[in-house]
Amino acid sequence: MTIDIRTMLHRVVAEVFDEKYVVVDVTSEDNPGLHGVHMFWRPNEGRTARIRASYEWMDAFIPELNVQTILFDYDDVEEEKEVQVRKLCLVMRAYLQGEGHIEKRRQLFRRGEVATLRIQVDGHEWRLGRSTSSSPG
Repeated sequence: MTIDIRTMLHRVVAEVFDEKYVVVDVTSEDNPGLHGVHMFWRPNEGRTARIRASYEWMDAFIPELNVQTILFDYDDVEEEKEVQVRKLCLVMRAYLQGEGHIEKRRQLFRRGEVATLRIQVDGHEWRLGRSTSSSPG
């Protein structure tokens, strides 16, 4: 049975983000298998987040920090994909509410700084970076 990724993504997002959040569909017509949402929390509109999902992977991205994390799920089990998307939603919700610790360090060969977000969700630490990330299993 084929999993409707768009419907699953929107269902999980609706369960995690209540009416205090603005959620906008950002699905691209260029890639019909990739679906996404962009969101912010009304009390703290300075923080935004994006979650995208395809049949094989899903990611969470924070534009203002230029950090992300990605999870892979190659199975055909919708419940397992939902679990992965829910994890990303919970991390993004925590960030939007002001949680997490942002670490900045200077770039080695370029001007400017690189950010890393460390955030605790459900007793597990997530690290989101520009080119690397780590998430609990």
